[in-house]
Amino acid sequence: MSSDLDALTRVVYGEARGESDEGKKGVAWTVINRSKKSGKSIKDEATKKSQFCCYSGEMKEKAAKESCQKIAQDAINGANSDPTGGATFFYSGKTVPSWAKGLEPCATIGGHKFFKGIAPYK
Repeated sequence: MSSDLDALTRVVYGEARGESDEGKKGVAWTVINRSKKSGKSIKDEATKKSQFCCYSGEMKEKAAKESCQKIAQDAINGANSDPTGGATFFYSGKTVPSWAKGLEPCATIGGHKFFKGIAPYK
């Protein structure tokens, strides 16, 4: 059975292992912000169907996994602050998803754009 830490580490690894620590923190905090808004566990938010495309799979890069796990643990413990200002959604890449069209990101960190105030996490 997966823990909150394992689930959050997997999201950070899958979505941001190539980003700076600040970018990894942004991804971690997005999941935590969702958890706080929904009242569900971090694990429940991290494993929600069709939310984080890079959740599943092995974490083969040891150094990247360790970095992502430390950032996830620090975020869970409140040892680092939310660099997104409360984001509950993000995307990376050049293709803008339909939910983000016309919206202004609350933060841009590395290759990720972060958003808040979007249903169901208003």
